[in-house]
Amino acid sequence: MIYMKNVIRLASLLLLISITLTGCYYDKENELYPSPKTVCDTTHVTYSKSIVPIMVANCNVCHSTALQQGYIITDTYNYLSGLASPDGPLYNGINWVGGVSKMPKGGAKLSDCDVAKINIWIRAGAPNN
Repeated sequence: MIYMKNVIRLASLLLLISITLTGCYYDKENELYPSPKTVCDTTHVTYSKSIVPIMVANCNVCHSTALQQGYIITDTYNYLSGLASPDGPLYNGINWVGGVSKMPKGGAKLSDCDVAKINIWIRAGAPNN
């Protein structure tokens, strides 16, 4: 009888330990379900679909035809394309090189993806497409 009570206690203890050890499992949600990486699509960079949205989001607030801060205008193709050369103010400003102000002024550098798109557009000769 004593032997049976000890077996039951031991079995109960083992069951309690196994429940305790497997019952607390702390997963980190971001490790189990990582957010998808944003892919930078630079295969079809065009002025209208790639460059204009970047200018609207980051540049036109200061460099529009109405404001003309720093004598730089980014809200029309004619003006922007005139700035778009591999050693021009657009390239130097967004890449934070050369003797021009780092753009956006007082803000964080544009994303690597946005910089890459603008650089591709500039290297392609700044086409109006």
